[in-house]
Amino acid sequence: MKTLVVIGAGFSGAVTAAQFLRRSPPGVRVVLINRSGAMARGLAYGTNSSLHLLNVPAGNMSAYVDEPDHFLRFCQAQDAAYTASSFVPRKLYGDYLASVLDFSEAHCSENVRLERLISEVYRITPSGAGAVLELENGEQLKADQVVLAFGNFSPLDIPGFSCLINSPYYQSDPWSFSLKERADMDDRSILLIGSGLTALDVALGLLQQGHRGPIHMVSRRGLHPLPHRPQRHVQQMSLIWVEKLLKVMPTVRAYMREIRSEIEAGRREGLDWRDLLAALRSYTPSLWARLPSTERRRFLRHVQPYWDVHRHRVAPEAYLRFQEALASGQINPVAGRIKSIDSSADGLRIGIQLRGGQQIEPIDVARVINCTGPNTNLRCVDSPLINQLRKDGLVQLDPFGLGLCVDARLSVKNAKGISSSWLYYVGPMLKADYWEATAVPELRQHAKNLACLLAENTQYNSTSI
Repeated sequence: MKTLVVIGAGFSGAVTAAQFLRRSPPGVRVVLINRSGAMARGLAYGTNSSLHLLNVPAGNMSAYVDEPDHFLRFCQAQDAAYTASSFVPRKLYGDYLASVLDFSEAHCSENVRLERLISEVYRITPSGAGAVLELENGEQLKADQVVLAFGNFSPLDIPGFSCLINSPYYQSDPWSFSLKERADMDDRSILLIGSGLTALDVALGLLQQGHRGPIHMVSRRGLHPLPHRPQRHVQQMSLIWVEKLLKVMPTVRAYMREIRSEIEAGRREGLDWRDLLAALRSYTPSLWARLPSTERRRFLRHVQPYWDVHRHRVAPEAYLRFQEALASGQINPVAGRIKSIDSSADGLRIGIQLRGGQQIEPIDVARVINCTGPNTNLRCVDSPLINQLRKDGLVQLDPFGLGLCVDARLSVKNAKGISSSWLYYVGPMLKADYWEATAVPELRQHAKNLACLLAENTQYNSTSI
């Protein structure tokens, strides 16, 4: 019996497994391995907060590219009031992904079985045409094909806070803050480092749990997420300008000049800037591929923060609650850099140099929470498996810390740039090669393409024996 192992059971791993089960020839064992018991949820969809909404409307969140209303039908079975424009709770999406996996398992070919395994993979060793996986308990698992489907990792610790890793005043992982700890400081100040989607999620979670004290959000530029429109917009746009963009000099300056010009022209015609970014979305990988290394570095240093707040938007309802907290003064955004960290009687005193000046503003807080966003630099991830893959040269890491390098088939490249015949990757680390590869609309296409390839490989190898 041929064996496919998928490591990681968040969106990418679960949907790849489900798509493969749909297509698999008979006589295949699929092993889906996850470190926690929350199969088909991952960090993004494991929340129980009603304020943690999807950042994409329901009409564009189907797990299946060729069934665009699949998720919407699931939502409407729970509540008929949901529409394609609804921004639904992330927990509901986790329930949906679990149902997708269950349905695919129940309707797969004869003599195909799915095994859900709660464990951590410590080592992958090439063996013949496949590999042997060593699990945390010492058990070994032989695989013909392996898919790495790990998602995002916790934020990197902030310079200057390393000495506070074990301090009760510093939270390095924004999602490990217990309800009891939050209840103990309902009236005290909290500082969130970062002002993007992670910070917004944490802030809204604190508000929902009854936090009454100030919530400071510090970031170098003071940017914060922008909202989607309340209604899903489906306006067809001319792609002539995009085709023109693909022909300009591949520099960040040239790209931004064209994009800004088109946004201004669209504004005069009554178009929203969101329409322009939506039209650009499917072409972003090509634009990224054209940029030489020096220009990619320039984009990451100077433009990415502005790109992110416009490209990765939040649900209108979540944004409204955020705006209310801003207007009341409970959330206080600060643009600046942290210059000093001192212990106080019952917390920390943080000195912040305000942007555009030399003034240092002290803020006394009961806790600092690291909300700088997920880490994609695998050189800085403390994982037995990733450390082993790096040490043994089985993977090639992106020089800018954006993830793993793969080829057009999603085969993982080794340290010498040679594509593997049995090891693949699907997930947000595809950002290294595709840039636009962190959201469901792109990842579901990658998952389908990879599942089709894996099924073809399995069919070919089975008939060749």
